[in-house]
This record gives sequence, C-alpha cells and structure tokens, in this order.
Amino acid sequence: MADNSSFNSKSLGLRIQKKVFGKFSSKAVAKQFIDDDFGKLLDTLNLILTKETNSKQSNKVVKNLIRITVKLALLHRNNQFNPEEIALGLKFRTKLRQTALTIISFYEVDFTYDQTYLVKVVGECGDMLHKLVERHLSAKSHERINAVILAFSNGELLDKVFTLDGEYYSYLDSISKGFHKVVDAEW
Repeated sequence: MADNSSFNSKSLGLRIQKKVFGKFSSKAVAKQFIDDDFGKLLDTLNLILTKETNSKQSNKVVKNLIRITVKLALLHRNNQFNPEEIALGLKFRTKLRQTALTIISFYEVDFTYDQTYLVKVVGECGDMLHKLVERHLSAKSHERINAVILAFSNGELLDKVFTLDGEYYSYLDSISKGFHKVVDAEW
C-alpha cells in the first residue's frame, strides 16, 4: 500500500489555484480579488507605462502586478502565513498604505514631490514583499515582483508623472483619486 502521509489536499488545491491564476491573470479572473477602483488605477498606470515603454512591456508589468496581488490574496485567504509572516504582512500593508498616502500628498501639496524618497519606499515595499512570500512563491514570482518594483521605482518615469511640467502629470489626478479610493477601502 502506498504511503500517503506526504499528500496534503489543501496544499495541492492551493498550488493548483496559484498555478491557474498565474496562467490566467486576466482582468476577469482578477476581478475576484481586485475591485473596480483598483482596476481603474491599474488601467491608468498601464496607460502611462505603455506611453513610456511599449504596450507589450506595459501589459507584462501590470499582469505581473495582478498575479502578485491575486497570489497574495490566495495565500491570505487560505491561511498560509505563519505568525511571523502575518506580522510582516501587517507591516507591509502599513508601508503600502503609507506609500499611497505619500503619492496622494505629492499631488495635493505643491512642491512636496521627492523622487529619492519615493524610489526608496517603493524599494522597501518590494523587499518586504519578497520576505513575506519567500517560502510560498516560486523564483519566477520573485522575478515578477522585481519587474514591478523596477518599473515603479524608475526615477525618470516618476519625474514625468510628479513634476508640474512632466509628460504624464495630467494622469496624476486620476492616480491620486485611485489611491484615495484604495486607501479608503478596507485593508
């Protein structure tokens, strides 16, 4: 008789869910985990990235962000985090919220934009996220995290968004409103 002591159906189910959502990270699938307000914010970010790079590269960054978000939600929903990871997850959530509020502030308060600071906090969010999912996600997922962090910590791109004469400053109102809705939503 075969030994089934290493078989865990819950673990297998979670791995299958992560695999399926990883392969089909379309807007339709993501809507189960991502609300309309966050979706609009992603659309605006995708538009900016498309103008800055190209459609293929932009879509890849946004799909990676969706995949990461969905996988985090799956891990959380299935109680996969240990107590240390839960504590780190709370710190990560606080850092994300702080970053969103900073972005809003940079828009609402003239002459407060600080590229160095924003690049630093985006990088810190990435470091925290890597630690949070270290034992749960594949090396490929960690590469996706790196790609997202690299895209959104690009100082030249941030300057084009946040400076008054920046090429993408016209999108900052939409970004700010999106972050307002995300911050106001229950975390």
